[in-house]
Amino acid sequence: MPVQQRVTHRSKQSPAILAALLSLSLIAMPGTVLADGITLKVFGGSALDQLAPRQPPDEQKKIQQQVIDGFLKANPDVSAVEWDAQGPQTDSIQRVMTAKLASQEMDLIACPAFYTNGAYVRRKLVMPITDKIKPFQDRIDAAALGAFTINGQVYGVPISTLSTSTIFYNVDLFQKLGIKAPPTYADLKAAVPKFKTEGVIPLLHQGSNTVMWPMWYFETFSQASGDPIGKTQKNLEGTAKFTDAPDVEGFKLIKQWVDDGILSKDSLSVDQDGMRAAFAAGKSAMYYGGTWEIPSLQTSVKDFKWGVFAFPKMDGTPGAPGHGGGADNGICVASSIPPEKLDAAIKFVEYLTRPEVATLYLAPEQPIAASIKGVPQVDDAYAVELRKEAFPSTIKFLDWIWPSEVASATASAIAGIVGGTTTPEDAAASIQTTFDDLRAQGNWPPK
Repeated sequence: MPVQQRVTHRSKQSPAILAALLSLSLIAMPGTVLADGITLKVFGGSALDQLAPRQPPDEQKKIQQQVIDGFLKANPDVSAVEWDAQGPQTDSIQRVMTAKLASQEMDLIACPAFYTNGAYVRRKLVMPITDKIKPFQDRIDAAALGAFTINGQVYGVPISTLSTSTIFYNVDLFQKLGIKAPPTYADLKAAVPKFKTEGVIPLLHQGSNTVMWPMWYFETFSQASGDPIGKTQKNLEGTAKFTDAPDVEGFKLIKQWVDDGILSKDSLSVDQDGMRAAFAAGKSAMYYGGTWEIPSLQTSVKDFKWGVFAFPKMDGTPGAPGHGGGADNGICVASSIPPEKLDAAIKFVEYLTRPEVATLYLAPEQPIAASIKGVPQVDDAYAVELRKEAFPSTIKFLDWIWPSEVASATASAIAGIVGGTTTPEDAAASIQTTFDDLRAQGNWPPK
């Protein structure tokens, strides 16, 4: 019988019994350890913040419960793990903040890397766990862990497949035209006349979907700066500017792709479906995107072989190529966790990193790469190439770090550069102005 009902019927109880019941109700208050064990509460901002989120709902629940049951069997001091994740992804931050303001108990937070970098750490919703994960850190892919590392502190453990960015290309067409693969930037520039003779657009991007333009900047700014994450953090701290030479150079390098005839201006009027359809129909030779494109390619490309190659090194740039990507989902420890539950929470995090456990929830996702070492991976040629060339050079998406206003300003600026209406210098200045306005209005750093 719930505590509320027990107290409601107090007129029928003796004072001694009532005192005992009230004592029990205090023992059962949230955040305390019950006589029969601890209940760990995992909170997720959306329905995607689950284990195996891409599986059909019934299968996803089955996999998650299998993992939880295994943990409970191995840890008899924990009586239950309650995983509460629901709602659309667009409402994630609002749902977590509402729960926080309502003092809803959250011991662990299922934390997407995007929100961990952009909101959860800045709003002190999660705590650093750098030292606590050291006993099992060697099980975790270093680049994946980097997605949850902010200013040298680890705030979450990645528990997902890994993404990276790459260029998808028509292998048959490249072979027909005698274009080397993987090509250098010079090879791509030299191939432009061949593509035109064939009546094929060299590279088409989903430019009308403006939020995808910053991916190009992640690539070029990495090469222009040599340290895109460090330089971005300095910009946001106010010790450097978005108008510095490396930042402007990042935009110039995008413009070079357009000026050299590789990246088509027609991209500005093309959405994701149009980009995919043009490639599948052989009307474009290449497109740039993330590994999330692969399921679409597998179902839509029927008449030729497709492959991948990493965004190439551009001449004269001081930095190495860096391809946006990382682990999408992780598990974080809530800053509000009761101290007596912390050890149990870390035990659950450790359990999720065991290869045999991670295989339960990651193998069904057919990963090209996974955040936990030892999980079976896809062995197709494209996957082998990505693991060889792209994943080792994968860096954190910069829009996981930028304020959303800076991300939007960057997207608009790149569209202007591609269309020829904005110079690289003006693009950088517009972003700095956006950031200055954000600070002047008291909206940065976030409260």
